Amino acid sequence: MRPRERTVLGQVARRLVPTAAALALAAAVASPPAWSVTRAQYSHSVTAVLLQLRTDFRTAGKVRATSMALRSMKTSLDRAALRLALVRPTAQAATLHRSLVGEVRDYARQVDLVRASVDYGDVGAIASHLREITAPRAINRTLDRLAAKGYEIPVRVAGVR
Repeated sequence: MRPRERTVLGQVARRLVPTAAALALAAAVASPPAWSVTRAQYSHSVTAVLLQLRTDFRTAGKVRATSMALRSMKTSLDRAALRLALVRPTAQAATLHRSLVGEVRDYARQVDLVRASVDYGDVGAIASHLREITAPRAINRTLDRLAAKGYEIPVRVAGVR
């Protein structure tokens, strides 16, 4: 009888845990946080994410295999986008922050296209996809707009050379 009880309890736990997590997430999203973010806090958070991305890119640059280096860059960009998505912007920066997160995700997609072309070995596609990497300019444009609003984010993203 005891093994049967464990199975029942295990089934209940497996059903309740996702439900409880969904309810907790819904409650967190529905109720606004009691604290606000300052420009300095927001700037610091975004700067920290971009500095980590820079460190990750430098590490990826040490990888000898081109495909692996590009895969590492894409992973770093995906991670940076996730971290940025967790940063709470000020009300004034909310729209630009959403743009910034989207542009970092775009950069990851663009790098992945280049990686796929490298894996396939198509030189023409590689050149074409390299020309199509526009996300660094868009990211820097958004960072410049944030700077114009008084946010001090001293990091900029380098484009493809």
